[in-house]
Amino acid sequence: MNKPNFREITRKQLRDYILQNRGDSEAIHALALHVQSNGKRLNSVDELQQVIQEKRNKGLEP
Repeated sequence: MNKPNFREITRKQLRDYILQNRGDSEAIHALALHVQSNGKRLNSVDELQQVIQEKRNKGLEP
């Protein structure tokens, strides 16, 4: 499978890609940038994981 262009795919597509390719640090970084661009400043990957868990706890899709 070729790597998608992370700037051109939707957040959901990026999320699905990461779930299938958990070791892809470039994809995780792209998701962190997406989260930042939507108003949430992150200082680490751990914070991204925390944001995802908070959304899941609220019944929202990360």
